[in-house]
Amino acid sequence: MIFVNNLKSVSDQEWSTTEKYPGVRWKFLIDADFTGSSGLSLGFAEIAPGGELTLHYHSPAEIYVVTDGNGILNKSGKFEEIKKGDLVYIAANAKHGLKNNGKETLKFYWIFPTDRFSEVEYFN
Repeated sequence: MIFVNNLKSVSDQEWSTTEKYPGVRWKFLIDADFTGSSGLSLGFAEIAPGGELTLHYHSPAEIYVVTDGNGILNKSGKFEEIKKGDLVYIAANAKHGLKNNGKETLKFYWIFPTDRFSEVEYFN
């Protein structure tokens, strides 16, 4: 199966949010629950200035592809600045968080080696 997801279909999708992560919103792009894909789950997220994806971990590894803005990556209490153009690899079960400390929206793709995002259980 080959699946093509163009920018128009991405912009048509609804944003998801939760009170647990204020200032964070996301869309599912490639995900078995929405596209019939398998093996990988890909989404796009935005973190508003001051917003934060708090410290958490999950069993699958994850990759971030930063497309706009900058922020601070919290790697179990070790902080590193990330910015547009950066690629971030997060090992399985590694505690991590992300805060937008800039003035622009931080935007990034995330990739999980799972059929669907709903299989990923977040722990604090």
